[in-house]
Amino acid sequence: MTRRKVLKTGAAATAAVTSFSIFSRSHAADQSLRVLCWPGYEERGVIEEFEDTHKVKVDFKIYIGGEQMLSYFSQTPRGTFDAIISDSEYIGKLKALNALEPFSTAGMPDIDNYHPKLRDVKMLRADDGKVWSVVTRFSFYGISYNTNVISHEEAQDWNILFDPKLKGRIGVFDWYLPNMGNVSMAVQPNIEDPYAISDEALEKVRQWLLKLRPQVLMFAAANQPLVQAMLAEDIYASPVGDFEIDLILAGHKNYSSTIPKQGGVRFQETAALCAQGRNKELAMEWIKYMMRAKTQSQLVYTNAFKARAPNMKVVDYWNDQQRELLSYVPDPNNPKQLLVETLLERSVPRSLPSLQPERKWIDIYNEFKSAS
Repeated sequence: MTRRKVLKTGAAATAAVTSFSIFSRSHAADQSLRVLCWPGYEERGVIEEFEDTHKVKVDFKIYIGGEQMLSYFSQTPRGTFDAIISDSEYIGKLKALNALEPFSTAGMPDIDNYHPKLRDVKMLRADDGKVWSVVTRFSFYGISYNTNVISHEEAQDWNILFDPKLKGRIGVFDWYLPNMGNVSMAVQPNIEDPYAISDEALEKVRQWLLKLRPQVLMFAAANQPLVQAMLAEDIYASPVGDFEIDLILAGHKNYSSTIPKQGGVRFQETAALCAQGRNKELAMEWIKYMMRAKTQSQLVYTNAFKARAPNMKVVDYWNDQQRELLSYVPDPNNPKQLLVETLLERSVPRSLPSLQPERKWIDIYNEFKSAS
């Protein structure tokens, strides 16, 4: 299962077809840059200025999900890709394949405009002050909810999902990693790493999930079925976060999302340099380009989906509606900082299980799904 798919399945299929077509075109090494990435990076509003400035063509291979990314990379000859967009937790797996070359962010002025939590990410650090990759886009797995049923105050606690009014009214994005990371924080509030927990704590996660099961109406491998179920009021809440942005843009105002007080996880997409890439200098220019506020202002507002930008200067390129939708407005409870900063403080990067085999976590999640 993947973190998320493009909201409209048709759009995802189109992106996949387009990526194969673009990637199959033949270009000399000095005429193109080849990038393996999530959807959105290939959209014209994002990449056009880079191509025009450097007089090059960027060829994109689009993937959906970290495992598919690893599969694509492993099945192609080394040197095929110059750069990779990878979720931060998959950087370790790419390192194990000797796929990446670390680089320094010294002399990259845009790094100074990054939020501190996204400027220095532990799992992205390399030796000698270098990094394996830099964050380009992120967002949160919190609770998306119908504000006619759940108040803002109620949504501040993960335990609202056990409320009798939500029995059979919850939809779940069908991937073990974000769900179990959030539950890990629900049972151990504000833990530094919800994926590095003891066997005893993992059993508490299991019990929490089994308790939640009667509340769950549906599991969905993509956002769109959850959005449709929310609009039909078949479900009132989903522990996925963020899809209310598209609902609001479509004119439906009675939706919101938040990260509960116990904390939650966030995904982080990052740009990395391929060790065997043929165009390393150009790839580094592309990474710098992806760090710019102007580029990120477009990247996190693509047709594919909406997210957040680590470069806090993006607000200079947005209108008031965009700032509001993406939480770059003062936090009502703490006007000295932006709401997105509060959500960052409440969240930790999604990671991979480190004290148990992944299989053990997946088995627990499958037990949760199959329970009655």
